[in-house]
Amino acid sequence: MGLTAELLRERTRTPLPLPGSGATHDRLDALVALGHEDLSLAKLAEPHHDAVAIGAELDHPIDTDGVWAVWAAAPPFAVVRATRTGDRWHLDGTKAFCSGADLVTHALVTAEDDGHDRLFAVDLDQPGVAVDEQAPTWVGPGMADARTVTLRLDAVDAVDVGAPGAYVQRPGFWHGAIGIAAVWTGGARAVADVLERSARLDEHGLAHRGAVRAALHTAGALLDDAARRIDTEPDTEVEALALAVRAGVADAVDTVLHHVGRATGPGPLAFDAEHARRVADLQVFVRQHHAERDLARLGGLP
Repeated sequence: MGLTAELLRERTRTPLPLPGSGATHDRLDALVALGHEDLSLAKLAEPHHDAVAIGAELDHPIDTDGVWAVWAAAPPFAVVRATRTGDRWHLDGTKAFCSGADLVTHALVTAEDDGHDRLFAVDLDQPGVAVDEQAPTWVGPGMADARTVTLRLDAVDAVDVGAPGAYVQRPGFWHGAIGIAAVWTGGARAVADVLERSARLDEHGLAHRGAVRAALHTAGALLDDAARRIDTEPDTEVEALALAVRAGVADAVDTVLHHVGRATGPGPLAFDAEHARRVADLQVFVRQHHAERDLARLGGLP
């Protein structure tokens, strides 16, 4: 699929219910559907919906006439610093993993402010926002359509969103993490479609299909339970819930990839371009789960 600004705008035009609104299940279902349609598209559309939720939680309404990204990755080799002059903020530095930078209009960007992380809203249609041509280029086939680049920010005007640390300290940070798991689930369902369409399965193939169905059922049940708890149990320990859901869904994704590959062999990967792209996209996207690091964090919670 060739992603365009028009397609992205179409998929972000209708707002999703906010987490905790009583309709979180509908929100997650919509994100599953996005992931099933196209993971690269979901990679760009989901952050817009997340930005709207962030704005609502931090009392900074998002102008939904545009399309928003959320760029919060902060690897050691890419640092953005915020400087305040009077009542104006400016951002300077390098921001890595900026997906869809040529398709979105605005972004919520994390930056360092006097040793603290802080969130800022940035209009991308201004001087000082440019692709860093010296940074490594995305070369893998997985998620290539998301057009992820590194940006250079030079004296870019920005508006502060919330207090220092507020972005990661709010419950919605973990609601958004569960939303990403919903996207993974949709991607896994799309990969499984090739097995569901197969009319020639021996008993081994049927066993693989059964394992895939069980894994997808587990992922769906985890999302359903999370939505119910977010809407009905305001005292839920959201971090523990999100880490458990993401771990379970990531395991389900790995199960789907494993069994679909063993059941179908090399044929679909070699001759079915859509399936091959979906597999490559999902393998990369699910690596946003930090594996044993997230499990250790979950195990260390009270």
